Amino acid sequence: MRRALLASAAGLAALLAPAVASAQFSGDWGAISSSVAVATDYTFRGVSQTIGRPALQGAAEYTKELGAVTPYAGLFASNVMFPDTSSSGKLDAKIELDLMAGLRGEIQKFKWDVGYIRYYYPNSDLPPAASQSLDWSEGAVKLSYDLGFLTALGAYYYSPNYSIDSGHGHYWNVGADVPLPFYDIVFGARLGHLRVKDNANLGLPDYTDWALGINRDFPELFGVNIALTYTDTDIKKNAHLENKSNANTGTLNDRVHDTTTPRIILALTKKF
Repeated sequence: MRRALLASAAGLAALLAPAVASAQFSGDWGAISSSVAVATDYTFRGVSQTIGRPALQGAAEYTKELGAVTPYAGLFASNVMFPDTSSSGKLDAKIELDLMAGLRGEIQKFKWDVGYIRYYYPNSDLPPAASQSLDWSEGAVKLSYDLGFLTALGAYYYSPNYSIDSGHGHYWNVGADVPLPFYDIVFGARLGHLRVKDNANLGLPDYTDWALGINRDFPELFGVNIALTYTDTDIKKNAHLENKSNANTGTLNDRVHDTTTPRIILALTKKF
C-alpha cells in the first residue's frame, strides 16, 4: 500500500506522476528535495488506498553524493481509507507514513536503485477478531535505461511478510516512459504482478495490474506537474482466496473488489 510519488517504476497516487527530484536545499552536507500532491485517488499497485476518494500527499528526500553512489533517505505521507470487510464501515486507518532508505547510482544512461521501504499506519487497528498488522516492510531493486526515444524501467520488490501477515510477497513491475514530440508531454506505461503466500490473509488473490498515462510540467503554473492516469487489474469478482501456509480459504469481498476496478486518476504535483 505504498505511495506513488516517490516510486519511479512501481505504484502511484498517479503512477506516472514525477518522483521527488530537484534539490531545493543543498550544500557540502547533501541535498533535500520535497513535493506535495493532490490526487483524485491514491492507487497502489492497481488497488485504491482511499476507497476511490481524493488524497493529499507529501514527500521529502535527503541525498548525499559519494562518488558514483548516492545514499538517500526519505519519507512519504498520505491519507488512506480501507473498507472493513467485517462490516459496512471503514478500518481505523487514516494516515500512511512510508520511510525509505537506500543507495542509487548512474552509469552513463543506466540507473540503479537498491532500497528498503517501511509502510507504517500510525494509530490504526484491524477489527478485534484480527491479530494481524497493517504495518509491513519490503526491499526494492529498480533499474532504468535511457534509449533516447524512451526510458525502459524495471523493478522487483520482496517482502518477508507482506501486508496483514500474508507471508512472502513478490512484486514485479516493468514499463516505459516516452517523451512525445509535442507540448513536452510524457507518455508512460506500467505492468506489474503481485504474488503472496497467504492470499486469504491479504484479502486479495495474486494479480496483475497495469497503468497508462500522460504527464506534463507547467512552468506557467508555478512548475506544477499534471498527470492523468488510467489504472486497472485482472482481479475478478468473488475470486477464491487461499493460504499456502495453512488451510484458511475465503472469497474476495465485494467492497474490496470495488477498490480494484478500473479508474482514471488526476494528480497535481508541486516540487519545492
